[in-house]
Amino acid sequence: MDSISVSQLNNYIRKVVGAQDVLRRVCVFGEVSSFKYSGPHAYFTLKDADAAISCSCFNGRKTYNPTKEGESVLCVGSVDYYVKGGRLSLVVDTIQPVGAGKLHVMLEALKAKLAKEGLFAVEHKKPIPPYCKRVCVVTSKTGAVIRDIVRTVRRVNDVLDIDVFDVRVQGEQAAAEMCRALQFVDTLGYDCVILARGGGSFEDLMPFNDEQLARVIYAMNTPIISAVGHETDYSISDWVADARSATPTAAAALVAYDVGAIKAQIVRYMEGAYNRLQGVVQGYSDRFAHLAGALSDKSMLRLTRAEHAVRRETERLKVKCDNLMVIKRQRLDTLMTALSAANPVKLLQNGYCRLSKDGAYADYDTIAVGDKVDVVASGGTLTCQVTQKTDRKPIREE
Repeated sequence: MDSISVSQLNNYIRKVVGAQDVLRRVCVFGEVSSFKYSGPHAYFTLKDADAAISCSCFNGRKTYNPTKEGESVLCVGSVDYYVKGGRLSLVVDTIQPVGAGKLHVMLEALKAKLAKEGLFAVEHKKPIPPYCKRVCVVTSKTGAVIRDIVRTVRRVNDVLDIDVFDVRVQGEQAAAEMCRALQFVDTLGYDCVILARGGGSFEDLMPFNDEQLARVIYAMNTPIISAVGHETDYSISDWVADARSATPTAAAALVAYDVGAIKAQIVRYMEGAYNRLQGVVQGYSDRFAHLAGALSDKSMLRLTRAEHAVRRETERLKVKCDNLMVIKRQRLDTLMTALSAANPVKLLQNGYCRLSKDGAYADYDTIAVGDKVDVVASGGTLTCQVTQKTDRKPIREE
């Protein structure tokens, strides 16, 4: 079989496309998405509910320019095949407005329906806990979102446990997959759930405008933060969630309390209490000294003895306070060390592993020979198949 080069193939396709009269001066109806300029030329996507095509309009300011995302238009132009990039596009000569985009109209209608039912009501929203211990992020683990969230949290907090539930956040099946994920993680006792994805076009963010997803978020018992797209992007999940963050990074900052600042604040409180106690003791000492000066010599002798006793007691209290301060600081250090040691991330870094089967935690007794299990270590996850189980022999006491 003879072979041809990519250039030969693409040039042939362009000739075939160019030879089709039906593809010249064709009038196409659709909704405009991602309209932007590069120099004098406009580039955008023309779409309907089932398909989309890339469009370019040279010297685009000479014709009508859409004023908003999703606007319906009629585009007159010719289909062209770009040989170098291997892309089919519509080269538009003129654009004519038709009206508001169908998807936007449907979205506004759904928003009004859910608002009337009370899904956006402020009184239904649950507060986000100020000091979370366990947080689950529902997002795609292949994107940059989860890395941004973990990096933001770890800057100030090394004790917060962060789990990731991997889902698709774009495409036809994304909304249904996120619904199942949220219903599952809602039963696992997390302090907070973050539903997140990065920025994208209006079409990319459509799964987060799904009615069923909105109802699942509304029914959740766990507080949930919606962190979808960029600051200017709003979706129905933002309206129905307990809190909305402009970006996934902002959502991480919302749950990541500063552990170092809290420790420093506790120390300041203890030092303040110690200083106030010293002030009270010094006040009583000064009062006794003032009264002693106004009494007779006989009373002065008795007061002098009493003052010595007070000073001894004061010194004793001071020593006791100093010892108590040392004990409290040692206990605080011990508690923070224990808290850090109990962090699952630390355990993984020390060589321990965590077993899970079918997406849920598992232990030795629940795993059978032949099962596939995920072994989560500090460096990543191993998917293994159990070929043998060996019970641990009890240790004989001497």
